[in-house]
Amino acid sequence: IDTPGATEITAAFLARAVVDEIIPPAFLVDPVVVGLGGEVVAQTKRILSRDHQYSRVERIWGPGDGRPVSDLKVAIDQLLNEYLLSKQFSEAERCVREMKVPHFHHELVKRAVEAVLDKPSDEQRAMSELLAHLYKSEAVSPAQLEQGFRKLSDKLSDLVLDSPNAASVIDAFLADANQYCPEASGWTLKKNGQDEEATKGANGKNGVVNGNGAMNGNGHA
Repeated sequence: IDTPGATEITAAFLARAVVDEIIPPAFLVDPVVVGLGGEVVAQTKRILSRDHQYSRVERIWGPGDGRPVSDLKVAIDQLLNEYLLSKQFSEAERCVREMKVPHFHHELVKRAVEAVLDKPSDEQRAMSELLAHLYKSEAVSPAQLEQGFRKLSDKLSDLVLDSPNAASVIDAFLADANQYCPEASGWTLKKNGQDEEATKGANGKNGVVNGNGAMNGNGHA
């Protein structure tokens, strides 16, 4: 009554969440979700079943810079690789802002950490410093930062298959985040099937980033 378009708005939100890989497609066939969602879930399925649905849904909240999600992922990987070569915060920040997709920065956070799971410690350190810079410059929001780490936590069991040290590297990034992001102290992320406070780094170590974004103390191994 108060919001006549509520069903359409909610269905669009769910469809975009599926396309952005925030929730899996299986969410829409979960019996509990279907039972509670009713017409909203049914309409979401209709949106996703249309021809060229992904390109349509990618623009459902507006054009951004017009690129599909697959292209954005490539652009993110490119800017991260270029940053590791140049170590220039300003150029990386400029590229992040020019993408004009603040709702997709969780993917940037996730891919930043994944990119250095098997890299030397100095590159892991540099990438963590970049995330600290993007947070402090407000290019990436606390919510997107948290969501990126949550996605890493949720797929940890898969990551360790290819990168055996993934857990300890992610722990070190989380310890860094606790130093530059006050909100991180309230995060609870899954680890080995259980929730764990994000304030605990590898082996219980805490922050390794100082106020200037530089590493100190117990850094990456």
